[in-house]
This record gives sequence, C-alpha cells and structure tokens, in this order.
Amino acid sequence: MTAIACDLAASGAVSRLVEDIRQKGLHVDWLINNAGYGVPGAFEIVAWPVHAAFFRVLMEAPTELAWRLIPAMRERGYGRIINVASLAGHAPGTAGHSLYAASKAFMIKFSQSLALENREAGVHVCALCPGFTQSEFHDVTGTRALMDKLPAFLWQTAEAVAAEGIAAVEKGESVHVTGGLNRAIKTLVKLLPDRLGMFLAARQSRRYRNTAR
Repeated sequence: MTAIACDLAASGAVSRLVEDIRQKGLHVDWLINNAGYGVPGAFEIVAWPVHAAFFRVLMEAPTELAWRLIPAMRERGYGRIINVASLAGHAPGTAGHSLYAASKAFMIKFSQSLALENREAGVHVCALCPGFTQSEFHDVTGTRALMDKLPAFLWQTAEAVAAEGIAAVEKGESVHVTGGLNRAIKTLVKLLPDRLGMFLAARQSRRYRNTAR
C-alpha cells in the first residue's frame, strides 16, 4: 500500500497529488472521495477563509480528482468512484451547518451526471449517502455532546456504511442511501410539504446543532 499525505484545502493540492501518483507509476481504479468535515456556527460569524477551505475540500477537490482520473479509467474500461455525500443532501438545510447539506446535495447531483456519462465506458459512479455514522466527525466539530443525545438505533458503523457503498457502486447504483431507516427517512422527507420540512429542520437545528453567534 502506498500512502501520500495531501492537504486538500491547499491551492493546487489535487494536481500535485495526481502528479505524485503518476511519478510512482501507479494508476487509480477506485476513487473514494471521503474527505470532509463540518463548520459549526452561524454562517456570517465564521471567517471567510474557513468557508473557502470547506468548499475546496468538500466540493472542489473531489470534483477535480474525478476530472483528472476519469480519462484513464475510461481508457482502461474500468473505474469505480464513490463520492461520500450524506442523507443531509436529501433533506432541508439546517441552521448551524450552513454549507454542509448544500455541499452534499451538489455531490449527489454531480455523481448522477458522472454516472450517466461514464457507465457505458465501464466507469461506475455512486453518491453514498449515510446518516449518522460512528466516527470522529462530531468530535472534530465539537458537537459530540449534542450527538450523544440521539438514540443508538439511528447510528451505523463506518464498516457497515463502507460495505454498502462498495456493493452499491459495483451494482451500478448512482445514489445509495445506507440503512433501511435512513432510506425510510429520505422517502418521508420527499413526501413532506416544504413548509413542514423546514419547520422540522428548524426544530432539529435547535436541538442538535451549534447555532451560536
């Protein structure tokens, strides 16, 4: 296994990473865009460079990686790309993580387009949409105490999410929501009137998000 350290928030990071891969004589059959984090707090109180770095890591970097790596995948007639989105990309945005749901919605639509453009060339693309997943994500964002209030049945292990993602992309699914409960939530959200969905999002934001100014 070859590990290459790379700060995706840095300008030019993706091109340097792909060049490092080329110089090592490697080719990429599987691309899993899993780098991500949340920026808690009201939108206007967070410094713009923090938002800009968020855009680079969660949207620009995975998009550029796909752009740079897909041509060789198509040439070889084989490739798998998993863009880790979120159940949040299917739901109304919440206060306290202003850009998170928006970035995940982008990854879902982007993945659908890539899937349609590349499936005949043997390249499968899937937006993986987990719900609450057991990881260090909420420790990093400082919301662990709030998340611990959620019932245990809402959570999946990272291993279970990864296994579903691999199976989904192999089957050619362009979007996959993990876990039966999360799929039921997605269906319910799509059926709710917008005003009711926004009301529920506002209530959840007050309970489980850092909306401080």
